[in-house]
Amino acid sequence: MSLPGTSILAKVRHLPIVSLIFRRLDPHQKDVIQLLKKTFIFGELTDQELVHLLHLLHERTFAAGETIFNEGEPGFGLYVVLRGEVVIGKLDHSGKGKVAKLPPGEAFGEVSFIDGSGRSATATASEKTELLGFYHTELFDLMKHNPVLASKILLALAKQMGMRMRAMLQLIQN
Repeated sequence: MSLPGTSILAKVRHLPIVSLIFRRLDPHQKDVIQLLKKTFIFGELTDQELVHLLHLLHERTFAAGETIFNEGEPGFGLYVVLRGEVVIGKLDHSGKGKVAKLPPGEAFGEVSFIDGSGRSATATASEKTELLGFYHTELFDLMKHNPVLASKILLALAKQMGMRMRAMLQLIQN
């Protein structure tokens, strides 16, 4: 005599863990996971870690022209562009603006997030823009409850900052 549901359990055992994880997510959450997989900071995380992280991220929407943060403000979080575009503006020593445009999948704000210093530039939504915010409180919570995941994120942040530093040094040398 077989137990009720035994045939279902037998079938489920053959499904990859990914399909079991994604089955519980709605289409929007699946899209967010796919975007996070393409980012430098979160791209090396496993599907299970991304699902865990998904519950720690905060979605924020900004109107076209709305300031996300100003240069000099304290930085308590980093952001990933989900939809839309972010313009990063910085005045150089001559008073002229330097601009970077960030499309979906790009992260920004990580330097202030790590060192707690003021923002090094102003970030503005160039069109209606949706961001994923990851804040200090969530990182500290991860450090207590899931130190392996927190370490992976911090290592990726350190690698990204190192790459950006090398790129800036290359510009200075040329």
